[in-house]
Amino acid sequence: MLGSHEPKAYRFKVDGQQFESMNQVISGLELRQLAGLSADTELYVDVPHGWQDHFVSCDDQVDLGKPGTEKFITLRKKIVIFVNGTPHDYKKEKVSYEKIVELAHVPVQATAGYIVKYSNGPRQNPSGLMSPGTEVYVCNKMDFNVRSTHQS
Repeated sequence: MLGSHEPKAYRFKVDGQQFESMNQVISGLELRQLAGLSADTELYVDVPHGWQDHFVSCDDQVDLGKPGTEKFITLRKKIVIFVNGTPHDYKKEKVSYEKIVELAHVPVQATAGYIVKYSNGPRQNPSGLMSPGTEVYVCNKMDFNVRSTHQS
C-alpha cells in the first residue's frame, strides 16, 4: 500500500549490548532506563578514533537517527557519602537508617535512639530525617548527621 509506513526502530548499543527505541530523539534518562543502568553508572557517547567520549546527562536529548548504530559506554562512578563528617565509599543505590548508624560509630547504649538527618541528596530525597527501617537514595557527597537521643 502506498503511504503506509511501519514504525522505525532506532537501534543503539550500550557496552556492546543492543537496544532499540521507537523514538528517534530520546533523553539520557530514557536511554538509561532502556539499558537498565543503575544510579551509580555514568553514560557516555562512544566517540571513535581517540576523541574524548561525551557524557550524557539524564536531561540531554540524543538523536538516534544518525547513520549507523549509536554506541554508548558506561562507567561506574564513585560515590562518597559523609557520615558525621567522615567520608565513606558507598556502592549501592540506597542506604538504610541502620547502615548510617553503623557507619557513624556512635557509642551504642541500650536506651539510646538516634536522629539521622541528611542533606545534599538526589532529587528523590534532597534532605530530611531517617527513622528505623527506612532507606533513602544516595548520591555523591551526600551528608548524613547522626546524633544520639539519649540524654544523661
